[in-house]
Amino acid sequence: MRNSSNQDRAPWIGRITFLAVLIPLTKSCTSFTPLPTPTAQPPFHFENELVAFDYPAAARIFASRDPVFDPYANPYKLGGELVVGLANPGWMSSLGTLYSSIGIYRHVLPAGTSLEEVMHAAYAGNPGPYPQDIPEQSEPCSLDGHTGVRITYRFASGPRWYTFQDIWLEADDSILRISLSSEAYETDFQDASDLFLNSLDIQDHLPPFTEQPTLAPTASPTPYPASLLIHYEDNQLVFDYPQGLILLPSGQSGFDCLPQISFGGERLVGLGERRFLVNGIYNRSIQITRLAMPATSNLEAVLLDVYEQAGARQPQESSSLLSTGPVPVAGLTGLQWAYRVTAGETTYELRDIWFELEGQIYIISIWTEYTNPDDFWAFQSGAQALLNSLIIQ
Repeated sequence: MRNSSNQDRAPWIGRITFLAVLIPLTKSCTSFTPLPTPTAQPPFHFENELVAFDYPAAARIFASRDPVFDPYANPYKLGGELVVGLANPGWMSSLGTLYSSIGIYRHVLPAGTSLEEVMHAAYAGNPGPYPQDIPEQSEPCSLDGHTGVRITYRFASGPRWYTFQDIWLEADDSILRISLSSEAYETDFQDASDLFLNSLDIQDHLPPFTEQPTLAPTASPTPYPASLLIHYEDNQLVFDYPQGLILLPSGQSGFDCLPQISFGGERLVGLGERRFLVNGIYNRSIQITRLAMPATSNLEAVLLDVYEQAGARQPQESSSLLSTGPVPVAGLTGLQWAYRVTAGETTYELRDIWFELEGQIYIISIWTEYTNPDDFWAFQSGAQALLNSLIIQ
């Protein structure tokens, strides 16, 4: 390494001296105006015929029965009807996934039963995986003059922990459930939940409540807007699909989608709706699977064998929304198998379109968690756009 001499350093010494003189001069002729401290907005107020409360001004309110309000990673589907939900923008992903949220639900209290019986039945109706209870935060409680029970549990999804707290209260011959869902280290969640709980006012004399049954829409889906479709093409398939869906990996068994029915063969392509992703499983999806036709069998025999095995694990019901029978697909005539699966409080409407081409069986599976008629048919309309555009290369 070359040694530095005084001659080498001299020009730099001059520059440093110049800067040392310049900096005070610059400071003396420049005035700095401090930026004003942002003023926090006062909380907003919400009120309907059931409840009233304050909430952060930046938070988004979700209306009654809004299917988009679906807290992420909660292992329990507890039923009830959404009264209102809220979430701060920082609690949601760009796709609307609710990592933290606050929601109020209303449940029926059948005559001759107690709040505890309804509550225990709701949790018992959900299969595992089971979350980790937090006993020290699960106890009788009182909120706005109503006595009830608080249940707190923790659940891991990927590398993160989520804490869920359900407060069950009896109110005018029905039950209100207040659910607080929080991702670990959500810095502003505690302040928002304190504001909400401390201001919560349950209205006197709630209107009578009958939980709405699963509706059976009769209208057909309207055509999906062409401007909202994305074109897909590979060396096997060509089709258009709704831009709200994301592509899933090919070559897998498809067990990242519900219900978990195995057709065998390989998945050529999959599409999932991100807002219905729970614990790595898509509750709304479209998949195209291909398998070789057995030499001594036929399409109907393979189809019936698949559903017989699936039905032994998870009972299937006839769908009241869609029909089983012949349907056109990819320039051929396929066989649609439409059915319904119920898991706890959640209903899934499913249809699989089977057809044979050059010794191969193709299955297009359209699996949909049911929410309400408009939301259901919007998804079906997008799926139909895919079917109408499908080409086998």
